[in-house]
Amino acid sequence: MIPKTKAKPATKSPVRKAVENNAEPIATSKRLADASNSDRNHMSHVTQLALSLFDKLADLHGLGTRERLLLEISSMLHDIGWSRTTDGGHHKHSRDMILDAKLPGLTEDERAICAQVARYHNKAEPDASRHKGFAALKKKERFLVCWLAGILRVADGLDCTHRCAIRIAGCDLEKKHLTISLASRRESTAEIMGAKKKSKLLGRMVDRELVFRA
Repeated sequence: MIPKTKAKPATKSPVRKAVENNAEPIATSKRLADASNSDRNHMSHVTQLALSLFDKLADLHGLGTRERLLLEISSMLHDIGWSRTTDGGHHKHSRDMILDAKLPGLTEDERAICAQVARYHNKAEPDASRHKGFAALKKKERFLVCWLAGILRVADGLDCTHRCAIRIAGCDLEKKHLTISLASRRESTAEIMGAKKKSKLLGRMVDRELVFRA
């Protein structure tokens, strides 16, 4: 179940204020992704797509630079679970590996948020009535996970082919739709279909149907 809290610019962040240099957790996450044999190009491209979408939706989610960092780390590590499986469930392995990892510069709460965002990049959406790890988070943290996971799901769908061919050109907010304009170096039907399949969570967060336009 998704928390009903509405998105708005907030003075109190669901995570602590950034006091360290962001370079340390980012560098550590890159090393963990490399050690887990993640597809480096896919990881980098999905991260870029996720951050681009985060920035373009800033007026809707009202989140800050620390939350953006958590999205960046979650995106970099979303597929590390493939190092533990070849037949599915990699999103849960990614969650567990992040929970077990040493990520200097992050608090335990922030690491838990990243773990849940990575877990929900694929398959089931957040549901506190069924998922203990998600339910254990504070309400504001669950709300944050829903936003970041919704963004990451769309970003991952836009590179479902691992061709790194799509970029986000813009977002147009309408009464009933959020239109995401895409630019591509090649035919992009598969990527658009991939993003549509994974767009419901973000659609609920923005309270609009997502439309992808190439």
